[in-house]
Parts: sequence; C-alpha cells; structure tokens
Amino acid sequence: MRKIYWVSQSLWQKDPLRWLFAVIFAAIVGIVTGHTVIASVSGSVSVVDGTSMIPTFPPGSRVYTAPISTPLQRGDIVLINDGNKEYALKRIIAMPGEKIQLWRGYVFIDGKMLREPYLMKHTYTFPDALMEIPSFKLADDQYFLMGDNRDYSVDSRRYGPIGREQIKSRVPPVGDSMRACFSAYTLPTGIKRAIKAL
Repeated sequence: MRKIYWVSQSLWQKDPLRWLFAVIFAAIVGIVTGHTVIASVSGSVSVVDGTSMIPTFPPGSRVYTAPISTPLQRGDIVLINDGNKEYALKRIIAMPGEKIQLWRGYVFIDGKMLREPYLMKHTYTFPDALMEIPSFKLADDQYFLMGDNRDYSVDSRRYGPIGREQIKSRVPPVGDSMRACFSAYTLPTGIKRAIKAL
C-alpha cells in the first residue's frame, strides 16, 4: 500500500500529469453542465422527419427550437404536441379569436386574404377531406396551424385548432424571415357553395 501511495505522489509531482488531469476534469464538468444548461434553458435541436414543412424545412433539416418567451405571432413556426408519439413542426396561421376560412384555394382571416410568401408558387390551400366545414372561429386560447407543404400536411385542417398548452417551443426567426401579411382582397359576402349530387 505504501508503494502505491509513493508512486502516485511521485507522479503527481510532475507538471504535465497535473495539467492533463485538470484539462480532463474541466472538460467533463463543462460537458455535463453545458448539456444541462443548453437543454433546459436554451432549447434543443431536432431533425425534421417528414415533408409537411417543405420548402422551409426539407426532411433531414436540423431545426433549433427555443422556449417561448415572447407572445406568439402569425407566421411563427412552432413545435406542437398533436397527439402523436413525436412532436410536429407547423406554422401559426390564425390567432386566438380570429375566424379562418378556406375558399377557392386561399386562406382568409376575418374576411381578409392572407398572403403567404414562404409557400411555393401555385400552392393552394384546400380543406382536408375529413374537414366538415372550411371555416373555424377560434376560441381565446386556440391557434390554427398548417404545414407549408399544404398537399402533404396533416394539420389543423384535419385535427382542428390547438390549444396554447399544446405549443411546446418555437423556431426563432432568422434575420429578415418572410412573414404572412394581408392582401387587399376580401372574402365576398354571401358565398354560396354549389353541391353536386352524384
């Protein structure tokens, strides 16, 4: 036992070994605390698996999501719990208290046409086949979300508006990111829908 103690003391007296030990110890402490702080305070990085957010986020894209610290806005991309095993990435289209209508391939919010510059050209937004009515009046805590790849996105058109508690985090906007805005077009009054009997 004395021999082991004597050898360890003689090795500890050497500077390179002390420096190596200090660097390894600092690296371990840094990795452990850094991982904990980044995961809990800053957010996380996820990999997109699916096509619902093309062209904004193609499959395989790495997406950084952060906790929500400011009010949500129309056009924000958020990570939501839609009832499936994994969270889904969708875009906020309509805000609490608004009425959203889908008519002739366009989105109308409170009667005003929404222009969405982040969509690919000639993208039209139609109700889901299971959607009974192409309009929703949102409650004070509900949001209407859709994917950017409207033909291949399972979103609020299928499962309806979602509550604020289902929105888990947000993708921070990068620089001058494109936002939705309203155009001069408004929804015609007295819309009649023709239903063809087969």
